[in-house]
Amino acid sequence: MSARHVLFEQPCVRLGIVPLLLAGVALAGCGTMGGGRQVQNTIYDTHRRVANLDKNLEPSVSKLNENVAGLLARVDESDQQVKALQSSVEENTVKLNGLDKKLDALTNTLYRYFKLSQSPLVPGTGAAPGAPGMQEEVRVLPPPGSAPQPSVAPTAPGSELPSPGAPVAPPPSPAPVAPPPPAGPGQEDADYQQALRSFQSENYAGALEQFSAFIQRYLNSQSCPNAQFWRARSLEKLERYEEAIADFSKLRTAYPTSVRVPYAMLYEGLCHKKLGQTDRASELLKEVLRNYPTTPAADQAKMELQKVKGN
Repeated sequence: MSARHVLFEQPCVRLGIVPLLLAGVALAGCGTMGGGRQVQNTIYDTHRRVANLDKNLEPSVSKLNENVAGLLARVDESDQQVKALQSSVEENTVKLNGLDKKLDALTNTLYRYFKLSQSPLVPGTGAAPGAPGMQEEVRVLPPPGSAPQPSVAPTAPGSELPSPGAPVAPPPSPAPVAPPPPAGPGQEDADYQQALRSFQSENYAGALEQFSAFIQRYLNSQSCPNAQFWRARSLEKLERYEEAIADFSKLRTAYPTSVRVPYAMLYEGLCHKKLGQTDRASELLKEVLRNYPTTPAADQAKMELQKVKGN
């Protein structure tokens, strides 16, 4: 590798290399060149070239460093935006599921009230029996005057009732429960989505258990802040408000840069409100408005704060 290539590749140590380079040239010149004047001219010319090179490269290196720093900042900002969008999608999905259940319940009530159907709607379909796409149950009525026939459930082969006095076989012993298999590729996301589906289907006890297991199993996962949030929401839905407050506070302490922090503060404030601790609830809601004014959590915090003041 040539000395010039070293200077280009290591600009940070140019000042340290120059004296050594000059000394080497001087030693070589003493042995090969006839006069000291020629050696001095060579040293001076080399020094001038290195100084000009350093002066010309400095603005380019500074500009390159600025561009790299700006690019890294944009990448980090994009990552935060993606996480915020994921958070909003999960929140909206939960809200839509709740609205869908309320709509089904309201439609069932209207059908029963106006006697439009003898049976309620099938939950989750929004359609009444007999509507297009739904199969009605066909019942065969007995002829007039005949006695009603009792319904007998069919028996599977080999499941006949034992005769009186026959010995009864003991029930089979339960099979041993195998330990859970180690997490493979994609298992982490599957476990998280399963726990989230439990919450969306209002199985809050199951969601609490599944999100707790997820946090213990995937300690270094990027989804841990989200799992911690939904675990706290499960406790809130189960009306275990003190535990929910502790979980929301833990999320804010353990993951201060998470996009879930304003939502955690919002629901922590709502838990305090349900416990009658309106002063603490107002403090948290105001903090959401002050620190995260452009988030959807701030809009909801503003409405909840008005309700707290109204009480």
